[in-house]
Amino acid sequence: MAITSASLPAKKRILTVCVRLFLEKGYKRSTLAEIIDKADVSYSTFQNIFRAKDGVLTELVEFMFSNQFAMARDETGAKLPPVYVYAVETAIQMTLT
Repeated sequence: MAITSASLPAKKRILTVCVRLFLEKGYKRSTLAEIIDKADVSYSTFQNIFRAKDGVLTELVEFMFSNQFAMARDETGAKLPPVYVYAVETAIQMTLT
């Protein structure tokens, strides 16, 4: 089922479709043609936003990690160097598992 153009901006539609396809079929088996069709965008629109399927994956990974480390930043309440934020995040993950 395609996501309609009126409901979301193109980038958000592409990301939403990719999350669904990557979870259902895996990254490798999700084709660019399928992504474009289900997101209801043209090939040129896709290329202008992400250049390639790898660009979508990069964006999703960056989003995941930025949210993951937000909790560590919130807990410290200070502007720490990234290595310290990573250490706090690792400690949180070790506590949770």
